[in-house]
Parts: sequence; structure tokens; C-alpha cells
Amino acid sequence: MKQLFLMAFSVSFLFSNPAFSADMPAKAKTCVGCHGVDGNSMVPNFPKLAGQHAKYLEKALKDFRDGFRKDATMETFAKNLSDKEIKELAEYYASQEAK
Repeated sequence: MKQLFLMAFSVSFLFSNPAFSADMPAKAKTCVGCHGVDGNSMVPNFPKLAGQHAKYLEKALKDFRDGFRKDATMETFAKNLSDKEIKELAEYYASQEAK
């Protein structure tokens, strides 16, 4: 019974995780590791995306994708993003509160 409770608790925690909220674009799940759940990175090496201008974020992602802006990690993540996905990501992070 104790194991069943722990399993149920773990599953409910996983699905209640704000990193995977319904309003988050599917592609944003790969951004969470570096930029934080809501775009407020806790690591100085990774910029905070929350509250940035959507047009700036959109341009930055397109520049990474198209090779105009260089960063091996970002190029890897951005290379398969469509213009629509980039726009969704930019709008999502722009709508988050900067902390």
C-alpha cells in the first residue's frame, strides 16, 4: 500500500510540474533545462528569457537556426525549429514575468 501511494504521488507530481503546463509550447520543454521553467534561468551562463521582447527572441532563435549567431548548444536546439515554433516560443517567453 505504501508503494502504491508513493507511485501515485510521484505520478501526480510529474504531471503537475509547471515545466509541462498546458500553455507552454511543446518545444519549450527542451529549453527548461538551461533557461528555467518560466524563462528565469538561475544559472548566470544561460540568459533569462522571461519578459524579453518577443521580436528580439524570435530574431535570436532564427539567427541561431540559420547560423548567423554562434553557440553550439543553441544551434543544435534551433536548427529544427520552424518559423511558427520560433514565434510561439518567443511569445511564450515574452509573456512570462521576469524575476
